[in-house]
Order: sequence, then C-alpha cells, then structure tokens
Amino acid sequence: MEQKKLALVYFKLVLVAFFWAGTFIATRMAAQVFGPFTGASLRYVVALSLMIPLCLAQDKNFFLISRKQFFQVFLLGLTGIFGYSFFFFNGMKLVPASHGALLVALNPAFVMILTSFQTKQKIGKWKWVGLFFSLIGVVVVISRGNYSNILSGFQWGDAFMLGCPATWALYTFFAGTALKTIKPLQAATWATLTGWAMILLFVPFEPFPMVVAPEIWMAVTYLGIFGTVLGFVWYYEGIQKIGPLKTSIFNNLIPVFALVLSVVVLGEQVEASTLLGAFFVITGVVIINRK
Repeated sequence: MEQKKLALVYFKLVLVAFFWAGTFIATRMAAQVFGPFTGASLRYVVALSLMIPLCLAQDKNFFLISRKQFFQVFLLGLTGIFGYSFFFFNGMKLVPASHGALLVALNPAFVMILTSFQTKQKIGKWKWVGLFFSLIGVVVVISRGNYSNILSGFQWGDAFMLGCPATWALYTFFAGTALKTIKPLQAATWATLTGWAMILLFVPFEPFPMVVAPEIWMAVTYLGIFGTVLGFVWYYEGIQKIGPLKTSIFNNLIPVFALVLSVVVLGEQVEASTLLGAFFVITGVVIINRK
C-alpha cells in the first residue's frame, strides 16, 4: 500500500514537470500582452478562485494559523510567488521558451547548495562534477554558440531567467520547514495569497491592454489551474513525502518537455547551441542526483 502511495507521488511529480514545462509556453504568450505583475496577478486570481474553496471544504479553520506559520508562508510567497513571477514573466518576454527552460533547469543545483548549508553536509565530488556540467550548459545557452565572447551574448532575458532558479531554490528550502506543521494545500494557498498581495502593489503602474485575444486568456487560465493549483499542491506533497532534494530532481524533466512543446506549440526553431546546452545541463542534473 505504501509503495502504491509513493508511486502516485512520483507520477504526480512527472505531471508537475509537464505542467510547468507548459508554463514556459503560456507565459511566453501572456508576456507579449501583459506586464509582468499584471500577468502574474491574473494567473493567481484564477488559482485562488479554486484554491480557497478547496481549502475551506477541507478545513473551515483554514485561515487560522500561528504567527510563526504566517511568517513561514510569507517567505514562500515572497520567494516562490512574488520573486519567481517577477523574474519569470520578464525573462519569458525576452527569450524563447526553450532557452528559458534550460536556464531554469539549474533549480536542482541551487537546491543542492542550499540543502548542503542546511544539513551542514559536504557536497560530494560527483555533485561538483554535475554542477560543472550544468554550468557549461548554461554558458553554451547564454553565449548562443559564440563561446569566444560570452559577455556579449549575455542579455537581460538571461539575467531574469537566472533569477528563477535562485528564488525557487529558496522557495523549496523554506517549504521544507513550513510543511512540518502546515498541510500542502494550505501552505500553497497561503503562499499564493501573500505573494499575490505583494504583486498587486505594482499592478497599477502597468498599462492594461485594450484588447486581449482568447488564446491569451486561455494561457492565463492554464497558468492558474495547471501551473499553480495542481503544480504547487503536488510539488508540496512531494516535498512532504520524499523531501526537497528528491522532489527537485523531477525538475530535470521540465527542459525536455519545454523543448518539445516550444517546437510543437510555438513553432520555435531550436538552435544547435540550445541542443548542446540541453545535453550538458541535463547531464549535469542527472549526475547531481545520482546516489
């Protein structure tokens, strides 16, 4: 029975990776129309309209949490909702979906470094090798094949996308502590609420488009339902059941799914440097997570 439950957790995390790969496509579309804070706020309006009723159906005392717990979910909202959304929407406005997905694939490496600080365990030599491979992949992607002058290839879009794994690693790190006393759905909802409140402070400073095509609204809805409600709750379940580091391993699948979706859905042309970078990044994260 326990093995079946564990298998279900793994299956959900594979789906989370697929859903989050789709967010690169959906955000790429939405970012061409909405400002970063406006787009993010709409995403979380959709998400919260589903998450709050679900929480109240499970527990009528959902909103009753301690000060310590509120501080914990505030940190989750600051890093994983507000911070990540800012970098993600700005980055996806400037770089192709396949390109951005490879830079975000550094998530496990950042989680590994933070986890080593938390547990005070030394990082093994193979994990350093994996980190080295991942960084080579990032250099290849950022340079766009022009290895002799990487700085000239580095763009604002790259800088924004590199902010994603940094904030997500902090988010995963803080979630490990929060989930000791808070249920996954409750933690995800509170994090979304606090992060959304921060995002709303900046929405009035962005223009709102006069006309929004139906496919853009579909993209925002996808971000809210699949990218947030199902993605965040199942990711939290993974952290609670198998731990932050093992859960982050499934992020390795995101660039693979994103590369395929970017070609199929957006019709992007994947450059040779992107494929080479994908090889190094994915090889690196596999090495990092080897036993």
